[in-house]
Amino acid sequence: MESNNYIKKWLEGSLSEEEKKKFEASSEFKSLKKLTGSIRAFRVPEYDVERELNRLHLRKKSKGKTISISWMQPLLRIAAALFVILGITLYFYLNENTYIQTAASEKTVNYLPDSSKVILNAFTRISFKEKLWNYTREVKLDGEAFFYVAKGSKFDVETTSGTVSVLGTKFNVKNRENYFEVVCYEGLVQVESGNEISQLPPGNSLRIINGIIDKSTTLAGNSPSWINNESSFRSVPFVQVIREFERQYNVTISTSGVNLDQLFTGKFIHDDRLLALQSISLPLNLKFDISNQNQIILTGKGD
Repeated sequence: MESNNYIKKWLEGSLSEEEKKKFEASSEFKSLKKLTGSIRAFRVPEYDVERELNRLHLRKKSKGKTISISWMQPLLRIAAALFVILGITLYFYLNENTYIQTAASEKTVNYLPDSSKVILNAFTRISFKEKLWNYTREVKLDGEAFFYVAKGSKFDVETTSGTVSVLGTKFNVKNRENYFEVVCYEGLVQVESGNEISQLPPGNSLRIINGIIDKSTTLAGNSPSWINNESSFRSVPFVQVIREFERQYNVTISTSGVNLDQLFTGKFIHDDRLLALQSISLPLNLKFDISNQNQIILTGKGD
């Protein structure tokens, strides 16, 4: 892999200027920098084999002795090469990711190395570096999760839409296609997305739908509704409601004559599919047909 070759050359200090710029812009270099003092141990010190052999020869000669040291040259080169290999091996060992993910209709409660709790909604995946947790508390998220963070050092949740940073709090992060939302339930949350940096105290939320930012202070309860098997929506494009329904019930929904961009406010439960279908179709005057166990058709008025 190209990244492996760059790491090796970085450890050896042999990157060209062009390679150095490319590598320093990569995620691998970012991870290396986060190891702070520990990573320095992986870097191979500048070591001139010929220079060290000459020093050894001069020391022996100054004592009135001369020795042949040519036989040591290949051994020292092998030792330097092994040191490089050891550093690379140790780097990848420490940077090994731990993955947790859920399937459709599934929710799981999980604990991170510092006993922080994270509850995953359906079709969600997180990853983190367990062996480096004491150096950096960082979780990568694809989907939706509710975090209850143990107090301590900075805690980051990284998504493709932005980064959420806290020291210890309760918050929910939803990162789906064209939809990003962070809700703070306790403590203080910082959200960085593009050039936008926001501080969210308890009861506040930030939502980005199709690139449009919306901030709100209307929040009730101390946890998201999906924790209690109910999905709720406030002025959300109907396509997002359909996608969430598909995740919760492991079905495919097709539409005919339905405006997927119209805004929907309402909710549906996760343990009664028929009632849930009525909850999302009746407010919009839609009809539904369950063609088979995993296929649902929604049609608009007049179709």
